[in-house]
Amino acid sequence: MVPDVSTGSDSRGLIAYLFGPGRRDEHTNPHIVAAWDMAGAPDPGRDPAVTYSQLARRLDHHVDLRTRELGGKKPPQHVWHCPVRTAPGDRYLTDTEWAEVARRVVHATGIAPGGDERACRWIVVRHADDHIHIMATTVRADGRIPRTHRSGQRAQAECREIEKELGLRQLKKGDATGPKTPTGAERAPRRSARAVL
Repeated sequence: MVPDVSTGSDSRGLIAYLFGPGRRDEHTNPHIVAAWDMAGAPDPGRDPAVTYSQLARRLDHHVDLRTRELGGKKPPQHVWHCPVRTAPGDRYLTDTEWAEVARRVVHATGIAPGGDERACRWIVVRHADDHIHIMATTVRADGRIPRTHRSGQRAQAECREIEKELGLRQLKKGDATGPKTPTGAERAPRRSARAVL
């Protein structure tokens, strides 16, 4: 299994992508398979009366409360996104299996530890046979921000365990020695001293 953690700041935009047709009409039957509260997470994939904005407002509830407390400034990068894909050749997991995978990943990463009623709000969208997307907003019900540093590594470690338990292809554990992704400053064209003068 391959999890890929990223962050952003547009809940509705990510929801529109997850429930939309995809970049090449590859998304089929998008629907929520798990959430922080299945009754509290309206599903635009199963209910045509539900809008993307309604779901975004439910997910962003604690973000909006914190924004009001901070005088109108939204916490930066408050959207946590983690697609999880099975390896080519693996069997397709059921919605129930994917829901359990997601619960374990949000627990392992600190987004929503099991039994924590004040954890972040999250949903899991499935729009293909071989993967899911976990989306969370990173403000807890108590207004705190969870520690998501190294959440990608924690998700990877949990997926290695899940692979064994579900009889999936076991990928090698990374040793974090690969080349680092260049920062924006490193990728930006350098201006010469003459251009500055």
